[in-house]
Amino acid sequence: MKDRITNQWFFSETNHFFKLLLIFVKGDLIFLLPLVVLIGLSYLLSLKTGLFLTGAYISVRFLGEIIYWISQQFSDRKYRPNDFGFKNLDNHAAYILYQTFAICGVVVGLALVYISLAS
Repeated sequence: MKDRITNQWFFSETNHFFKLLLIFVKGDLIFLLPLVVLIGLSYLLSLKTGLFLTGAYISVRFLGEIIYWISQQFSDRKYRPNDFGFKNLDNHAAYILYQTFAICGVVVGLALVYISLAS
């Protein structure tokens, strides 16, 4: 199986369902899909546990995205991500969109952690 995984496959985008799970490229599936399944199963134990793990996952995942997109801003800026339909923005602006979107994700994730701890 490992022999069939190439860079082309690894860096290709996933479908919209996986993106909702914060799995953006197929390479993310290797470790994040089993983690997301386990987090989903944690809801069978308790809502509090599920919310805590979901919030922790969202927070850590989006913190990583913030770091990634900040680092992209200081590179050669050749990579053009999906621009959310803002076709008139340059790559630098698109990176900032992703960074600020990730900040929102961190806040949502931490809110879920807080809710799980407060209940």
